[in-house]
Order: sequence, then structure tokens, then C-alpha cells
Amino acid sequence: MLVELLAGAAFGFLGGLMTAWRIAAKGAALAWLDDLRDVVKVRKTDRRKKQAVRHAKLDQRVAADALAKEAERKRVRRAHSELKKALPVANEAVRTYTSSGLIRTMSYFPDMASRHDIDTERAKLVQHLVVIDQLKGQIELLSGLGVKIVCPIADWSRAQGSELRTLAEKIDKATKEYALKL
Repeated sequence: MLVELLAGAAFGFLGGLMTAWRIAAKGAALAWLDDLRDVVKVRKTDRRKKQAVRHAKLDQRVAADALAKEAERKRVRRAHSELKKALPVANEAVRTYTSSGLIRTMSYFPDMASRHDIDTERAKLVQHLVVIDQLKGQIELLSGLGVKIVCPIADWSRAQGSELRTLAEKIDKATKEYALKL
């Protein structure tokens, strides 16, 4: 009887232990599933946050690109407008080019030209100097707008006719290039 009692107690203890183990295992499995659900939710949330950040950055890049394109379009339009203004000034500088040497020569040899012709050439020289100042300002403005015009004139106070013609041709060429960009 004692053996039966001990065997019953051992089987009862083992049965209780197994039942407790099953309950604990079931609780542990449920806790593990809850943790797994939480991890999945956190990962989904992280993925959504990362995706939202990526979309926001992409939207910012697209907006920045659109702003840059708009700014470039405005710069090209302004540069073309300034080139159209600079071309007549350059052509006027070529037209009014008179060297002071010609005036001196005319005054040394009065029988070559009349006093009226000399005065006309002096007035032309004064107008030429005014036009040269305007042209210099236009070239500086165009340079500030990013127009690449290599100016052949090293000393603006002694600009030669050939340099002025070359500059007028370069401005004309740049004007046509910018007209195509519009």
C-alpha cells in the first residue's frame, strides 16, 4: 500500500508537473507570440516611418530641382534680354570707333580735312567713349549672369576697332545661342 501511495504521489506530482509545464509552455508561447506581434508592429511602423522620410526627401529633391530649373530658366531669359540690349551697344561702338590718331593726323594736315570734319570726328570720339563705358557695363552684367563671353579688350580706354568687331560678333553669337535655349 505504501508503494501504491508513493507511486500515486509520484504520478500525481509528475502529472501536476506536466500540467504546470503545459500551462507554462502555453503562457510562454502566448507571450512569445505577443512579443512577435509587437516586433512585427514595430518593424511595420519603422518601415512606414522610413518610407515617409524617403518620400519627404524625394519630394524635397523634386521641389529643389523644380526651383533650380525655374531659376535657370529665369537666368537664361534675363541673359538673353541683356544680350539683346548689349548687341546694339556693341554695334554702336564699332560704328563710332574713331582713333585719336586720326584726329591728330587730321589736325596736323589741315588741307586733308576741314575744321568741321575734325570737330565731327571729335564728337564721334566723345560718343564712342560713352558707348564704350556702356559696353563695359553690359559685359560685366552679362558676366554676372553667367554668360561666357571672352572679352578681347584688355584696356577699355584703348579699345581697337578689330577688338570691338570681335566682341560684337561674340555677343551676336551668344545672343543666338541663348535664343535657342529659350
